[in-house]
Amino acid sequence: MKEKAPGKTLLQVVGIILVVIGVLALLVSLINIAVLGMTGSGEVGEIMEQSLAATGATMADYKASVYIMTAGALLNLVIGIIGIASCNKIQRAGICFVCGIILIVWQLGTDAYSAVTSGITGMGIVSIIIGLILPLLYFWGALKNRQAMLDSKAQ
Repeated sequence: MKEKAPGKTLLQVVGIILVVIGVLALLVSLINIAVLGMTGSGEVGEIMEQSLAATGATMADYKASVYIMTAGALLNLVIGIIGIASCNKIQRAGICFVCGIILIVWQLGTDAYSAVTSGITGMGIVSIIIGLILPLLYFWGALKNRQAMLDSKAQ
């Protein structure tokens, strides 16, 4: 008998959104990595340094943000695929549950990094709230499936 997965829709929809966001962010990250490769020499490096200085950032800040964005893109892509593949399997609810926690912690970590590097602003707080929507929905779907799994084991 197949158990019903009450968190299926949440995991599936959020998983698809995470995959799309992950792919797009990965493409942007690849462009940024290519730009980083060109900054080491010549005029491009000087222009980049001047542009960053105008915004109050350094090359080290830019590199860190590129690497963080790349890691986040890969994380979204992998966790989105896991959510899509596991949305209807309550036996895999534990994996989705852990992935949901990882997404929330990652989002809070990147928000903390952003607050440290650029300060806390009203827009930053709005960004934190909006940034937590998908991780919390993913976690909620995983939690619903996990509860269904625990209920089926109790019977």
